[in-house]
Amino acid sequence: MPIRAFTAEEIGPTGLRFFQKTLAAVCASHCVSPADVMGEARRAYLVRARQELAWRMRNARKPTGEPRFTYPQIGRFMNRDHTTIIHAVREHAKRTGRAW
Repeated sequence: MPIRAFTAEEIGPTGLRFFQKTLAAVCASHCVSPADVMGEARRAYLVRARQELAWRMRNARKPTGEPRFTYPQIGRFMNRDHTTIIHAVREHAKRTGRAW
């Protein structure tokens, strides 16, 4: 399944609007609150939600096919180090069998 490219209007000038929508979608699918996902707790169900959020952010594409957000940008949105984001994206991809 190809990954859809997002327009500048869908992303917003800083990407924050896209992040908030993506966070809401992930929270709804995992039945958790945004505060829990953005928090520090390490419960497995929260970690999986964070990993999916990082994976979705990384796989948002520009019309050219490039990733829309860098690992450091995603880390800033999620208040985490970029290496944590790299690990999260890889783990989600490995668990779900999706590309990273």
